[in-house]
Amino acid sequence: MATVRGLRPVFAGLALFLAFGGVAAATEPTAAPTTTEDFIRALRPDTPPSDEKPRTRGLALGTGGAAEPAAPPSPSAPAPTAAKPKAAPRISFQVEFAFNSAELTPKAAGILDELGRALTSPDLAAYRFQLTGHTDGVGNPDYNLALSKRRAASVRDYLTRSFGVSPGRLVAIGRGSQQLLDPANPASDANRRVEIVNLGS
Repeated sequence: MATVRGLRPVFAGLALFLAFGGVAAATEPTAAPTTTEDFIRALRPDTPPSDEKPRTRGLALGTGGAAEPAAPPSPSAPAPTAAKPKAAPRISFQVEFAFNSAELTPKAAGILDELGRALTSPDLAAYRFQLTGHTDGVGNPDYNLALSKRRAASVRDYLTRSFGVSPGRLVAIGRGSQQLLDPANPASDANRRVEIVNLGS
């Protein structure tokens, strides 16, 4: 993940990971999202919300006469297996906070503006999201836990205040340094992140 080394003494980076259906392992995207459309494509699930039935068309094949009863399954035929669910869509991007603070920088506000427009679009407006804050492994664990909660809440509050996203659609929690993305490098920028999980409708 790209980092801005020159700004490190002033700003602390926070990466956001977005997933549908559950927390997914963070992966480096081929291209970081920069527009509302990027976020919509990344977060839109393949299936419609649970209260919306998929649109289908029926097709009948036959001679037009009475249908023949289906043959019973062969006792030796293997039982059908359920299809494996598709990997959850996810995307990561950098969000900057003032050093040792939950205050968003102007650059962070710019990328969250794109996310806010995506969350209020018709494609994503029916879904709820969980924001989970994470910190690096440097410093006091209790302090890091509190900071991660404040940063997740700061993202949630910005989206609700600036875009009218219903507070009921966004749940903010913190994990501090309990789940390092890069445990071999506790001080890595990659560990400072917020995971955004699509909880469904």
